[in-house]
Amino acid sequence: MTTDPLLGDATDSLDSAARELRARIRYVSARDELTAPDSTVNTARLDEPVFVLRARDMVASTTVAYWEFCARNRGVPEDKLERADRQRRAMEAWLDKRLPQPRLSGELPTVRTAHVERNNPNGVLRSCHPEEPVFCLVASDVVAQEVVEFWAFNALRNGAKPQKVDDALTVARAMAAWTGKRIVGLQERHRPAALSDDRPAGGDVTSVLSTHRPKHAKVTRIRCLACGHTEKMGEPPYSEELLSAIAETCEGPCPSCGAEPAQDAATGQSRRVLTTEMVDG
Repeated sequence: MTTDPLLGDATDSLDSAARELRARIRYVSARDELTAPDSTVNTARLDEPVFVLRARDMVASTTVAYWEFCARNRGVPEDKLERADRQRRAMEAWLDKRLPQPRLSGELPTVRTAHVERNNPNGVLRSCHPEEPVFCLVASDVVAQEVVEFWAFNALRNGAKPQKVDDALTVARAMAAWTGKRIVGLQERHRPAALSDDRPAGGDVTSVLSTHRPKHAKVTRIRCLACGHTEKMGEPPYSEELLSAIAETCEGPCPSCGAEPAQDAATGQSRRVLTTEMVDG
């Protein structure tokens, strides 16, 4: 069997770049996510819907940045935010970039569970370069649904095929139907017995999708943690300018009661009084 020299050169170049990136940034690769016992996908419930962002995806790093924004506003601890930021920087530095494409019909279920991603050879994690940075979103993460919707919006804006966008929105609806939400780093996972790892890859998300969920048309509102005041800040499409304006607003005082961010005496960290929430328009 002969090897295409051009393909070989490209693979060698990517391997070399991956080694250099590893030396600079301590990130989580596809191999790490699959093999580490405490990885996100390995600690998720087997029937839990997941959405894997990979560095090759052109809009993945922007989506991780949005996860950071949403997570910070919900009080996710700094170490979790720093981990996400390392993944974002590693994704931005990854050489191979492509627009996400829909899978072949019937190759995998549209809504993939942790069990599928761990065991199916056609899953995203097993399709990645072993050293490719990844970021795994799980349905129990309180911001995951919102972040998948953001990914879908950006994928559409960058020219992804409508089928790929619709598939992502189907995943978002499955995540919306999932019970047992938690704030990453603040609340423990609920891990009741679900499927057995001996079960053939494929998973079963019928129960997750049994509840009717409409297509999402979410608007962003700010909410004061002190007085409960809410007001609309934006609606799709979310431009970079609008996202920056929302982030800046959340750094300041409540426009209703005047409560201001306070510094935690123990940690020295600033505690915001304003957070964001996504609601039906």
